[in-house]
Amino acid sequence: MNSLRNQNGMALLLVLIIVALLSALVIEFSFSTLVDLRATETFRDRTKAYYLARGGVEAARMILQEDDNEFDHSSEFWGNPLVNIPAGDGDVSITIADLSGRFNLNYIADDRGNPLPGYHRFVALCKEILKLDQFQAQELADSLVYWFITDKTQTTPDDAYYDSLQPSYHRRGKKLTVLDELRLVRGFDLQRFEKLIPYIRVVGEEQINLNTAPAEVLYAWQFSAAEENIEVLLDRQDIIALVDYRQQSPFQILSNLAQVEGIGNRWSAAWLRDSVGVTGSVYEVSSRGQVNQGSRYVKSIISKEGDQLLSSKVE
Repeated sequence: MNSLRNQNGMALLLVLIIVALLSALVIEFSFSTLVDLRATETFRDRTKAYYLARGGVEAARMILQEDDNEFDHSSEFWGNPLVNIPAGDGDVSITIADLSGRFNLNYIADDRGNPLPGYHRFVALCKEILKLDQFQAQELADSLVYWFITDKTQTTPDDAYYDSLQPSYHRRGKKLTVLDELRLVRGFDLQRFEKLIPYIRVVGEEQINLNTAPAEVLYAWQFSAAEENIEVLLDRQDIIALVDYRQQSPFQILSNLAQVEGIGNRWSAAWLRDSVGVTGSVYEVSSRGQVNQGSRYVKSIISKEGDQLLSSKVE
């Protein structure tokens, strides 16, 4: 009798164990299915968000092509961010920034290492932004000059530095194509790089847009000759007055600068006429697509003339 009871007890225990195992398997399967479903939904939403972001870039290109007046200022329609605009199953946000007011690093020197007017402007900009002395600023500028030299057989003072790194690498021997490449150049550590980012670019022509150039760039732009040969015609107070004036009234033609109180015609002596203008040529478009919890970002560089897509980066 006791043996029969023991057998019944063992059978019941086995049944309970089997039921528990099956329950665990069902729960695990349900959880895995739910995770896979959410992952699929997230992938679907992020894919839709990507195409919305790409659509935002195309919309920005259309906006820039519609802007056909003779000056470019951030108070215009293109300069106002478009936030959470309903589109499809989600929304899109678009920001357009004129890069033409920033300093083009590729005009510091030619491909043989000969300094251009931009060399002295960059030295002045580094002194303004990075708070460096003349010697330190020239060291940074020289590193870029060496980086541009196309003749790989020519030895530069920075070559030994690049060879000593782990891993080592060689200077590019070409102009910069993306801003991130600047981090490879001697002296441009992360801290300096991040401080310079709002003031520099590597696309477009040398000319800057006086309607969008930061005050620091405007001031440094006077230094197109060696420091000992330069006369600073527009001091920092003049630059502040110019920036304040354009916030209220964009410069529609260059001669409008003479209307800024205290500046008059000195602007034409401070800046080389061909190096400044009142229009933009290259723009950065930041577009974000959002569908439910999925979002994607696309950053593109657009050349306004000819509506050319110069580069695009997905984040």
